[in-house]
Amino acid sequence: MNRNLEQPLLSASVLGANWLAFGEAVSIAETSGADLLQIDVADGIFTPTITFGEELVRRIRAATSLPIEVHLMVSRPQDWISMMADVGADYIIFHYEAVQRLQGIVDQVRKRGVGVGIALNSETPAEVLEYVLPYIDLVTVMAILPGFAGQKFIPEAMEKVTRLRRLIDKTGSKACIEIDGGIKAQNISSVVEAGADIVVASSAIYQTPDPALATTDLKQRMKTGWDIANRKGNVLQFVTQAQDLVQRRLRSHSNDDSVALV
Repeated sequence: MNRNLEQPLLSASVLGANWLAFGEAVSIAETSGADLLQIDVADGIFTPTITFGEELVRRIRAATSLPIEVHLMVSRPQDWISMMADVGADYIIFHYEAVQRLQGIVDQVRKRGVGVGIALNSETPAEVLEYVLPYIDLVTVMAILPGFAGQKFIPEAMEKVTRLRRLIDKTGSKACIEIDGGIKAQNISSVVEAGADIVVASSAIYQTPDPALATTDLKQRMKTGWDIANRKGNVLQFVTQAQDLVQRRLRSHSNDDSVALV
């Protein structure tokens, strides 16, 4: 397993925070070790819910130095890209299911000088992104239905993360894998072990008695999953190298025998 980051990253989604206290939510993320902030923008068409818009992104950008991911859960992401880049998005994530010209939207985001991500709903297979992986910065695997915080984790998302990791290794892409939805303390280590580089947490942070402590605990659990995955990767690499060495020696002996027979 080849990782494109040196350590896993935690993205705190303000969707599950107190909507009357976004400043407090940002402060908690900053002081307790979150690596990114995610703002979910839903238009009521692609998803049944309407959430946030450009003004919240602008205000949070002014209040924090953390990188901001804008997750566009909208039916026409091409209409939102320039607006979100202008108000301070560092990464813009749009849904594969919402576009017809995938490469065109990727190029539109890239031209604005921000990172580009593509989100996949639970029913969309990982393989649809194989050809575009070298051109994007991250893939967001949805482990819930987009638009609502606090849903249960869809377990099939784990296998999708694993398949995406293989595709990224196969294509030589530098894209990171992000998983979004249903994350709890009980499963965060496992999703990182399966291949996720970035984990989005919302209710697991903001709907707990102590959000700062919850964030610290999630980060530690992510590190545990990362370390386990790296150890497994090192063992697999050793086994592969040993198998290759055995095969080379067998071929060498076979060639020597052929020469002797002549």
